[in-house]
Amino acid sequence: MNDSIFEVEIYNNNPKGYEAATSLPMPATWAEFHDALQKARIEDGRTCRNEILTVHFQYLSESMIGKDVNLYDLNLLAQRLASLDKEQKIGMGALLIMTKMEQRPHPDPIPLERLINLTYNTDACRLVSQVYSDQELGKFLYENKMLSDEAMVFLDTTEDGSDFRDKLQKLLGEKHRQENNGVFTRWGYSELCRSIQNIYVYQPGEVCYFQRSDAPVVLEVKKRNNYGKAAVLNLPAIDAEISQAAVSSDEASVEECDLRCTDCLIPSLRDAVNNALHNGDISQVNEFARKLAQKERVWGEAEFAKYKALLEAGGCTSLQDAVQIMEEAGEYELYSGITGASSYAEMVLREQYPDLPEELFRNRQAASFGQKLLDEKMGVLTDYGLIRRKDGQPIQDICQESLEKAPSGPQLEKMEL
Repeated sequence: MNDSIFEVEIYNNNPKGYEAATSLPMPATWAEFHDALQKARIEDGRTCRNEILTVHFQYLSESMIGKDVNLYDLNLLAQRLASLDKEQKIGMGALLIMTKMEQRPHPDPIPLERLINLTYNTDACRLVSQVYSDQELGKFLYENKMLSDEAMVFLDTTEDGSDFRDKLQKLLGEKHRQENNGVFTRWGYSELCRSIQNIYVYQPGEVCYFQRSDAPVVLEVKKRNNYGKAAVLNLPAIDAEISQAAVSSDEASVEECDLRCTDCLIPSLRDAVNNALHNGDISQVNEFARKLAQKERVWGEAEFAKYKALLEAGGCTSLQDAVQIMEEAGEYELYSGITGASSYAEMVLREQYPDLPEELFRNRQAASFGQKLLDEKMGVLTDYGLIRRKDGQPIQDICQESLEKAPSGPQLEKMEL
């Protein structure tokens, strides 16, 4: 099931930034967001090229948001929209229609700051359900004695159900709607009952829009059969913390709980984590999280990007492979600037002949040479750039190479829970 509000294509500001374009579903976790920035080679998510491909929210469209917006604010908007309950979504839909009405006849993109503030003001709308026309609105106002005394007296003199009364109610309903900037929605008639309050104000340079525990792996611990309350378990954890999470979710032991990964420092490994959890191997997941935490203390962004590239290049889907590749990462190099066969060919040739003219690489022969190197496994192109061995040897199956080097026995230590 797709729970995303937006699907966004992001790319950097370089002339060929489109070569590293990446699709980012929003809302995204901190790890997912920054993983996408790494793939797209974007240094600052506030000032990059981006375009919304799809919007999954009633009455909100791509044109209302525009292009090349602040990705942090866009993700915050997605977080806010995803958190709305049913009644709040109805209020938000009405606010969006009112906002579009204000912009006629030449609508421009709505500033993200205003859209975010609308999500905090969904209770500012008064909704009259099952009212979809001016005549129905006029009838509602009359029946609830919400018209002026003169209008009430005049309507009292008309015959119930007569064409004259219907037309008069329509005129009075239209007058009320226009005076109050009301709108008809799929849920009924809506109008503002108070002014919009500015809860959120954009602060230049501020990008603290993510709530994260700083744990490399985060699990949801829930009573089996999907009912009861859920607990959050940050890994790595000691035995007592794991047991306490189970107790907090109304269960006596972790074996009686459903466990699900809600966040991982390496987003591509969430499925591998969930597979291990499905097999009842939380100890393996906990050990993997411990090793990730160790790497966080010594690795920087570049080392993590290389690790992600190796996982992609090897198509690794198990935590055992992932841990072994983590230990072998020092044998490889990542070239984030290489996004295609032509740029790979240029890099290789310039390593030997640095003064070659630029025009030499602007033809199909350069691309063919680069592709030949790729076919010979001298490197592997990934979403993060080109991976190749430091010793200049061909790359075979990365996962298989790692397994062959691994000592016999389990690579992820077991813990007694």
